[in-house]
Amino acid sequence: MVKDINNCKDTYKKIMISKLSLRKTKSTGNGTASSRSISNGSAASPMYNPTGSSPRKMYGGGPTGQSSYRQHNDHLQSPCNSFLLGGNFHAGKDKRRRAFHPRQRSLWHRVFFSTPGRAGASTLILLYLSWRYAIVPVTHSIYEWGRYLSHSDGDNTQHIVSIADDKKVISDIMKPIKTLKRNAKLLNDQIDTLRNVDTTSGKKRQDMIKKIVPKWFDRNKIVEKKKKVEQKSKSSKVTNNNKHDRARKATTEKQKNIVDTTKHKKATNDIEDEQLKRLRIKKPQNNSIQIEKNEATKEKQQKYHDILLDIQKQLDNKSESTQPRTLQTRRKDIKHSPNSCPKDGFTLPLDVSVSLVIQCSLDRIWLLSETCSRWSDPIVLVVYLPSETVIDPSERSKSIETISKIMTECPQMTVLPHVHGNEEKKGSSTYPVNVMRNRGLDAVKTSHVLIMDVDLIPSADLSHVVKDNIMDQISTAKQISGGEAEIPMNAIVVPAFERKVTDPPCADIESCRRYMQEDSKFLPLLFNDLRECIQEEDCIVFQEDMNWEGHHTTQSKKWLKKQWYEGPSKEEDEGGDRVRTIRQIKCFDSLRYEPYIVIPWCPSSKSTKHQQPLTPYYDERFYGYGKNKIQHISHLRFRGMPFFVLPQSFVVHHPHPESSVKQVWNNSRQKNSLHRNMDQLYQGYIEELADEYSDVENKVPQCSK
Repeated sequence: MVKDINNCKDTYKKIMISKLSLRKTKSTGNGTASSRSISNGSAASPMYNPTGSSPRKMYGGGPTGQSSYRQHNDHLQSPCNSFLLGGNFHAGKDKRRRAFHPRQRSLWHRVFFSTPGRAGASTLILLYLSWRYAIVPVTHSIYEWGRYLSHSDGDNTQHIVSIADDKKVISDIMKPIKTLKRNAKLLNDQIDTLRNVDTTSGKKRQDMIKKIVPKWFDRNKIVEKKKKVEQKSKSSKVTNNNKHDRARKATTEKQKNIVDTTKHKKATNDIEDEQLKRLRIKKPQNNSIQIEKNEATKEKQQKYHDILLDIQKQLDNKSESTQPRTLQTRRKDIKHSPNSCPKDGFTLPLDVSVSLVIQCSLDRIWLLSETCSRWSDPIVLVVYLPSETVIDPSERSKSIETISKIMTECPQMTVLPHVHGNEEKKGSSTYPVNVMRNRGLDAVKTSHVLIMDVDLIPSADLSHVVKDNIMDQISTAKQISGGEAEIPMNAIVVPAFERKVTDPPCADIESCRRYMQEDSKFLPLLFNDLRECIQEEDCIVFQEDMNWEGHHTTQSKKWLKKQWYEGPSKEEDEGGDRVRTIRQIKCFDSLRYEPYIVIPWCPSSKSTKHQQPLTPYYDERFYGYGKNKIQHISHLRFRGMPFFVLPQSFVVHHPHPESSVKQVWNNSRQKNSLHRNMDQLYQGYIEELADEYSDVENKVPQCSK
């Protein structure tokens, strides 16, 4: 340690000598600077560098300055220059160190404040954010609080505006609560309908249920019958066993000395007798089953034979041309109509009945199985058969087999094959939809008819609700007129809905059929099922996403809220016995309105002559796809027929692949396209209707906007 101190002293002397030499060089080079530095005492140490420049520059150039710089470097590397060993320390050291080793700045400083431009932009952004999210909200809150205090006037009943007053926030919060309340209300309504039994209409309701689901209605009787049969069979077996036991005991007591072989023979004889008895019992059962099978096969063969004869007859009369039924020939068509209405008429209102008329092609006939299970009244089916299909014997037998199969499943159905050739107009666009509908109308034998497409499935109670409302209209008209009961000339609109599917899409027939096979609740059965399907967004109003004008006038949203009647309902009425009037359509929202309707067909009065239908036929000039149904709606509207909306029941559309006729309809770029032809025909048809019914005043108008 002492040695180090002595070395430092020597070093200090050298430093002082270097100072003197430096002053001499400065004084010789620049006397003013030297005198200034000496007077200020700034050159008291070689470590002092006020300008922040390098030592090489500080000592100057030339051999003298370089030797001084080397001496300076030696002193800096000396251990005596350390502060701990007595070396001097002053601010110049840090300043020089910063000059040689600049401080490393942080990342955010280098990104936002490294240059004047960045610093200015960052400052402006900070000012804007503080103004937007700090100063303005605070100022607004102070202003609102001041307004509240100024307008309150000491009244503490007012509340400060908060987030909870926002309607959107409240609706989002209350949405699950409303859903729970709605589901609870539906459940309570179902419980009330089950508890509150209507004694006056109980029998009528039981009859309705029996017609809809006869097997379910008589399930208890069937079980009781089975139990009785089982009890009888058990009792007979017990008695038979007792008799055999008594006989055996008697024989053993009387024949004690008989050999065991005789006993064995007797036992075997008894077993054979029992087997014979069983065979005698089973024989008539097998005969009855066989008889039923034979009758079923005979009936199927007869249906097959009838269809074959009808097809052959149409092929033989193919050369004969028939005049189409149009607006111009309507009087002649009604007068000489080949309809099937009974000459004895009907007893109103008891004999009111509704037939379902459906037309389709063979590839969609599978949809009828669900319709037959829900509709118990008569069904008339007209099946489209291209001539090239029925000419080939193998194809013809396949077609007839398919038709006879659906007839066996649906005994209330009458099937009419319609053979059609495409010689005059090539392509699938010649589908004779209105000709087939008129053929179905000619086979109707009931007072009313509902004409519908095969892809629309009725609700389970549709036929019964329609009949009840028609009977109500007949009784109301009878009370008003005071005369005999007559069928009112009204059209009853059946609300139509659509079942939507997205995953998996209904690309082909097999994938479409799989929906009902895998899920029996795929299509709504009754009103509550439909409303639940609408709430879950699985069902919509029919074609509201592609043709909203087609069914908008029905006002399905009101209908789903049970706004079905005009005036007070039976529950709101004091007596509750007044017949309610279903809602009437005062005007059409659009002249493109084309609902599915129930219309009167066969007259109720007796006639010795040929009966004439009550409503006109479809115009057979319309074919293919488009305008074929709306032309009939327009015809009824121009005739002055009022339109009413049916309560409670509905039809729902089953998804299916797009037909070839619709593809032709959408392809409007073709020359003489179906789309353009039908549009032009419909425009001319409306003008014909206006001329024909110019004197009718009570037409349903178009709603004013």
